[in-house]
Amino acid sequence: MADAALRPDLSLVLERITDGFFALDAQWRISYMNAQARKLLHARQDIVGEFWLDVFPKARGRLFEREYHRAMRDQRPVQFVEYSATAELWFEVKAYPSPDGLSVYFRDVSSRIEAQREVERTTRRQQALIDFGRAALAGASYDQTLLDGAELIRDMLEASVVDVYHFDRLTGTFTIARSLGWEMGAALDPGAPPLEHLSFVLRTGEPFVSSDLRIDPRARSLAVLEHAGVLSCVAMLIGTLHSPQGAIVCYHGHTRTFSVGDVRFVQSLAQSIAEFSSALESNRLMSEVLESMHDAFVAVDGDLRITYVNSRMANYWGMSVGEIIGTPLSTYTTTFESDEHVLGLYKEVLRERRAMTFENQNRGRWHETRLYPFGGGVAGYVRDITARKTEQQRVLELNAELERRVEERTTQLELANKELESFSYSVSHDLRAPLRAIDGFSQALLEDYGETLDRRARGYLDRVRQAAQRMADLIDALLRLSKVARVPMAHVAVDLSAIAAIVAADLNENDTARTVEVTIEPCLQTQGEPQLIQIVVANLLGNAWKFTRHTERPQVWVGKNSEGEFYVRDNGAGFDMSYASKLFGAFARLHSADEYEGTGIGLATVARIVHRHGGSIRAEGAVGQGAAFYFTL
Repeated sequence: MADAALRPDLSLVLERITDGFFALDAQWRISYMNAQARKLLHARQDIVGEFWLDVFPKARGRLFEREYHRAMRDQRPVQFVEYSATAELWFEVKAYPSPDGLSVYFRDVSSRIEAQREVERTTRRQQALIDFGRAALAGASYDQTLLDGAELIRDMLEASVVDVYHFDRLTGTFTIARSLGWEMGAALDPGAPPLEHLSFVLRTGEPFVSSDLRIDPRARSLAVLEHAGVLSCVAMLIGTLHSPQGAIVCYHGHTRTFSVGDVRFVQSLAQSIAEFSSALESNRLMSEVLESMHDAFVAVDGDLRITYVNSRMANYWGMSVGEIIGTPLSTYTTTFESDEHVLGLYKEVLRERRAMTFENQNRGRWHETRLYPFGGGVAGYVRDITARKTEQQRVLELNAELERRVEERTTQLELANKELESFSYSVSHDLRAPLRAIDGFSQALLEDYGETLDRRARGYLDRVRQAAQRMADLIDALLRLSKVARVPMAHVAVDLSAIAAIVAADLNENDTARTVEVTIEPCLQTQGEPQLIQIVVANLLGNAWKFTRHTERPQVWVGKNSEGEFYVRDNGAGFDMSYASKLFGAFARLHSADEYEGTGIGLATVARIVHRHGGSIRAEGAVGQGAAFYFTL
């Protein structure tokens, strides 16, 4: 493939594919690169022949270089996906080696990589959601958890009093959430407790530990608690310094030196409460997400028992969420037309630990299910795709109908081509015979009986012969026009400047009596069928040569404008722009045959060739000021 640049037919194919493609020779020089590759890699136009790592230095040392070398070393194709620092895109690359070099196809898969990452991110979020959901479903309420935590601290630390506070971030104040033990002795008003120890943990994030509140300089107001039988305490922040949720305080009725284990226990419990609170909030938010989704959602554990469903899934099964949680998934898949297949796919995801997507039909509706492994279970998203499947079926039917019509049109075109060939044969053979007879017998009359005919009769015979010859010229022009559509197209590099120079030299040799100044822009390159492009240039230059016949200093220019259009321009007779639309029709003439000879087929032939190349042609001019023909290929 390293010689792809030398094969025009292959080059045309490579320029039309949507993949980027480039070829390297055995010395790792770039021998070809298609337009898509240049676009994706932001490559210059003049890189052919350069060492590829000099052109793309950011690939040096990357997977691109290693895999290309491995392909050439082992003479085996390689395929990989890698991020291109040059293009700032992800590419899927396929490289095919040969002794002469390496052919590389690549395509932009950034969207696919991003979609895969989004799936992974979604999976992780759902896994966290399921974990939080299971903890909330298996545990008590938040209030009950606070009460259980207070009782646990009182039991383990043998505390006299335990307070659990909630922190209001909006007002910056603590309020009692749970309180145990103040019924002993002279009760302290829990609605208005001393707050110096709470201010300390909120300000520092550190535990407040006091073995004797009567002499602790950090919280002198707490000395009043002696009257309530409280002499020592431990206070701990729930949450973090930047995100406080509340506080836990345990009081003792005697002085006590709290051990590191005591403090860590309270700290661990406070952290557990904070995590539980965050889990509940996250579970609430994630539940809202699942409930707001258009998809139905179900989560199962390793035994295929349902651990979570959203309301869409529950409604589809005709039960409440509470009735479904904990039941086997098979209870609901038995109604599926492919029950065992669906359950088998859930089991496969559990076993293989990889995501999977499948479609199935149930109750006359089509559904798409996406399964993702998480923890020890599977999360499934189910979407109704009946409308999409119906549309796909309609598209398939339309495609089939289109293919049928294309086949019919192809058959009709083949018949039309055969009729055209038959017509051309008739024109070439059947019509020429009578014309030759008319011309021959007219010439015989002039030669054998010319002396007996008067001047008017001889003039009539001359006009008959001229008409027959003109008819023969028209037949030849029509045949040439019909053959244009049947010439096989082989798009190769064509030097338009060289062709124009050859045509101009032929015109000058055949008309030595005239001097026409022809200016040809150098290096006019294009792609096309050389034989047909020769006809285009010959017709346009021939017309310019002909219509400058009465110009004092005739000039013709051949070049390319800033819009990329090739042009042939002259300073000859010109034409009225109101008739420009008629120029490219068969037999269309804006000048009389007596003034300027011709058949009226030339520009029609030019237009047909340009259109076969997928190009366009237009004309500009003014009477007495010359004409210009612009075309693209």
